[in-house]
Amino acid sequence: MTGGHKETDDHPVAVSALSRKRAEIAGIILDLEKQIVAHRADLLHIDNALRLLNAPVPGSAIPPKRVRPRQQGYFVHGELSRRIFDALRRNETVSAAELTETAMRDKGLGDDKEIRQLFWRRFLVRLDQMAARGHIERIGSGQGVRWQLKS
Repeated sequence: MTGGHKETDDHPVAVSALSRKRAEIAGIILDLEKQIVAHRADLLHIDNALRLLNAPVPGSAIPPKRVRPRQQGYFVHGELSRRIFDALRRNETVSAAELTETAMRDKGLGDDKEIRQLFWRRFLVRLDQMAARGHIERIGSGQGVRWQLKS
């Protein structure tokens, strides 16, 4: 054995997988850096246009707008609320995990962990919004939190 890389020789599959993952992430970062350069150039052009138009506020003084993530299209408008209300009418209480399982099964999405996490987060956000509006109420907290129709 040369070079003293015994760890590499002991775990070739893990090293190979981690190397591929690192290369993938590095590629994503390079792509994002290119996008940042392009967006900064766009900002510069907009700032110059504002200056030419004698805008009362310089472009650099305009605060950034929060960008909402694009929806992946798994749910149509109002579907999350409808699924929550339907589940609560069938059962006294429901959890985000149960809603997620049902939605994934209904949509034939198998057991993709990323999609499961996305659905779970979307249901939790919607459940919180519905509770804030007084439609439903939270029972418990943490991992075991459940939800019920407001009585």
